[in-house]
Amino acid sequence: MNIKHKAKIGIIGLGRIGLPLLAVFAKKKNYVVGLDINQEKIKNLKKTFQADFYEPQLNNILECCKNRIEFTSDYNYLMKECDSIIVIVGTPLLNNSTPNFNDLEKVVDLIGSHLRRDQTIILKSSVFPGVTREVAKKLEKKSGLRAGDDFYVAFCPERVIEGKVVEELSSLPKIIGGINQKSLNKAGAIIKKLGGKIVKASSPEVAEICKLVDNTYRVANISFANEVGLICEKIGIDSYEVVSAVNKFYDRTDLFLPALGAGGPCLSKDPQILSYFAKNSNINSKIIDACIKGNKESTIRVARIAFNFLKKKIIKNPNVSLIGLAYKGRPETDDIRSSPAIDIFDFLGKKMKNINFQYYDPLVRDFSNK
Repeated sequence: MNIKHKAKIGIIGLGRIGLPLLAVFAKKKNYVVGLDINQEKIKNLKKTFQADFYEPQLNNILECCKNRIEFTSDYNYLMKECDSIIVIVGTPLLNNSTPNFNDLEKVVDLIGSHLRRDQTIILKSSVFPGVTREVAKKLEKKSGLRAGDDFYVAFCPERVIEGKVVEELSSLPKIIGGINQKSLNKAGAIIKKLGGKIVKASSPEVAEICKLVDNTYRVANISFANEVGLICEKIGIDSYEVVSAVNKFYDRTDLFLPALGAGGPCLSKDPQILSYFAKNSNINSKIIDACIKGNKESTIRVARIAFNFLKKKIIKNPNVSLIGLAYKGRPETDDIRSSPAIDIFDFLGKKMKNINFQYYDPLVRDFSNK
């Protein structure tokens, strides 16, 4: 379906954030084109207008707004049709915890080949400070156009949580940093269409680090809460009662409850990107590194307790049930990326070769290819 309309917004990367982002723009009466290199995903979206993952409200919006939505894998078509393009592709970590921007670089190269005057490029992928300006330079080199004058570039970090993506895209404040004032204004006008307040940063570098700081703050809180839990356990008092008491009627404190370590694609990754950036800037990030380590150890500690129990009881062929496979349960999601369940599964599987696992999660359909 080819929708003839002047102003279209292009979304590159139709994952768990990109597809809901497209849907919310469409719900707000905007015409959108979604691009993904996964041909099977595009084929399914064109046919069904249904997501291949769980996110409340998403499928209903896609169905109701399909007359304003197009899907494609053709960069030439997207760049020809759209006046603004939002990039939200993955930036995973390599085995040595180094950020992998290969997919982002490929997207930038393809955008640059088709870039035309007056287009606005907004990056949302998790990166460290300086990447957006480098992207602008690469687009200049590829297109022969001048960033900030002929086309516009900005960074707008995503802050939503899975299970509430549709709701929060319309309500949460959006931080935006442009490479110049024109870029900031252009990007701000586009992002404002979603709803929620706009927080204008003085530069893309400020906006880039805000995403990393947001998630590292939460990991720090989780790591601290779990350490408090260990102390309380050692001296025989209820850590949940402690947390409840210090938080109650006291706005200065907002301590999390002790539990497993943080999982998911953002909380497991963004602190490591911030740590990587700090080290490459010759900064010793002791607190951040300690939080990353403490977060990982919190989950492995639970796995170690289970292992020691099985070993003590001398159970030869133990059956272990993993109840809850997604990386979080409130709000619900079916995303198992960097799930604590995987860490526990891997730890016990390496320690005990004869272990049998059973799984249950109300939303996760397949755990076999974790």
